Amino acid sequence: MSLASDPPNGHAAEEPLETPGAGPSRLSIQGEEEDRELFLRRRKDYLDLDSSVQSSNELLSSLASYLSTFQNDLSAVSGQVADLQQRSADIESKLTGRKTILPPLNALLADITLPPALVLTLRDTQPSQNPELWLSAIAQLDEKIHAVRSRGKVRAAKEMESVIDGLRLKALTQLPPFLLSLIRPLRSPSTGLSTNLAVLQTSLLLKYQPFYAFLFRQSPRLAKQVERGYVNAARSYYETGMRRYARALGAIKARTTEKLDLIGVVSSDPAVMAKTQEGVKQAYDRLKYADLDEAEAGQVVLAYMTDDKDLRIPVESLFRSLSLVLLDNASAEFTFIVRFFARSMQPVPSRSQADTPTSVPTPLSGGASDATSDVEALRGGAPTPKRRGTGTGTGTIVADSSDESLKDAQRIFHEVFDPALEYCTQFFQSVITPSPPPAISLLSLIRLNDQIISTADTRGCLPLLPFLQAQKLAMWPIYRKEMDGHVDSLKKLADDAEGKGLAGLVGKGVKDGAVRVVASRYAALFSCVTALSEEAEEAMIFSSMTRLRTELVRLVQAQANKIKSPPERHSFMSSIYEIIMHELVAGPGQTTHTKVQSELSFFRTREEEARRRITV
Repeated sequence: MSLASDPPNGHAAEEPLETPGAGPSRLSIQGEEEDRELFLRRRKDYLDLDSSVQSSNELLSSLASYLSTFQNDLSAVSGQVADLQQRSADIESKLTGRKTILPPLNALLADITLPPALVLTLRDTQPSQNPELWLSAIAQLDEKIHAVRSRGKVRAAKEMESVIDGLRLKALTQLPPFLLSLIRPLRSPSTGLSTNLAVLQTSLLLKYQPFYAFLFRQSPRLAKQVERGYVNAARSYYETGMRRYARALGAIKARTTEKLDLIGVVSSDPAVMAKTQEGVKQAYDRLKYADLDEAEAGQVVLAYMTDDKDLRIPVESLFRSLSLVLLDNASAEFTFIVRFFARSMQPVPSRSQADTPTSVPTPLSGGASDATSDVEALRGGAPTPKRRGTGTGTGTIVADSSDESLKDAQRIFHEVFDPALEYCTQFFQSVITPSPPPAISLLSLIRLNDQIISTADTRGCLPLLPFLQAQKLAMWPIYRKEMDGHVDSLKKLADDAEGKGLAGLVGKGVKDGAVRVVASRYAALFSCVTALSEEAEEAMIFSSMTRLRTELVRLVQAQANKIKSPPERHSFMSSIYEIIMHELVAGPGQTTHTKVQSELSFFRTREEEARRRITV
């Protein structure tokens, strides 16, 4: 059923709807009545609807007013929130700034604040009363002084300068007497030498090295007084000790007079010729003194042994003993000087480099290897170099500081040890002049001196090296002169065998036994030289041996030519060559040495040729 067919408001479809007020109503009177009645019946509804519309309008007006007020309030709140955000950003910025400045401020306060214990220690006590407490106090005071001076533009630091300077002056008045009191036993005429200097250095002086370092940084003049006090005491100690020891060794040396036995000077006395082998064995035994190994060469000769009037000791052993005593004392002294005096020239470590505010680094924390490292560090070649920053000039400044420290350490060493070295030089001169030891003994001294040089360089005892090098340079010309004497004596003997010399004119010829002695001496000399040779000096050493061999071969041939029977002549030559080869093999020289092998080959060829001609 279509909705369009339904009459509206119950009117018939044929009655058109009239619009009220649009002109005279064309509705019928009945229709109007019905409409009026309908309107009257619904009047209340219309009134209620009108009232509702008015209420809605009022509500909408109220809501609009509320929304307008809310919008105004929201705008105000938004402005307040923006203001709060700005204030929050300002507060955050201030907080960040305070966090940034807080660590430096804390560091500043920590650096310039003086602990009451520090002030009381320096003001009311002395180092001798509690040295350990003073070590900690001086370390703290040094840090405070460094911190205040580095913050000279800070007002608080300036205000603390007077207080810290007062404590510094108090420390400067207390430390020098304390340090000088530690070395007072060395200056005592009665107990000076009985004092163990090594124990004094390691147990006391190195332990309190921070005191001297503080003096050096704060008052170089007072540090110089302490340095002079130690230098004078140590110089007297070493000078007295070395003088007595060198004098004792000189007394022992004077009991044994070694005559220079030239290889070509042979007595015809059978008793003398019988002692040749004994002398060769003694020469072999004395080679052990060319080694620093105590197990091989025995212990160091002690000064009290001079009381034994029957004591006889080879000059090599005496030189070895003096060299070892000198090496040990000099290296120990230079190491102490580096660790005690030269370390003081290094800059004070910053607070960030220290383990704790009261930590006191002492030289006793390291061993012998650390001592060598100290010297190597000053030389600019530390075994374990540390990487430094790449800032301009830093490496140069550190290197310059190390060079100056090393030079100063060497200066102090020479001031302490030069008087003692004078007595070592006197003993050394008594060894090589006017009657130097035999060539093999002299070569043993040279090799021993080389080992002393190597050990001194390994230990970092740099100031001792020139002294040892001078000894080596003094011995080489004497050795060459002695070898030239051996060559000349053998040449003269060969000339006598050929009848060229005075012996040929007076009819005194060379005996066969003398040739055998010379051959044995030559082989023993060659074996000893080989045992003591070094590759770098072989050319210089064996040039003399080559000249000796040439004269020996000439001597053997000249002596053999006196024998008319060819078999006997060649038998004599074969026996001489066998003596030489036997001694070369039995001697101390290694048979695997190229020079020994070459020498054996040289004489083996001649021995085989002589033996072959015996039967011809």
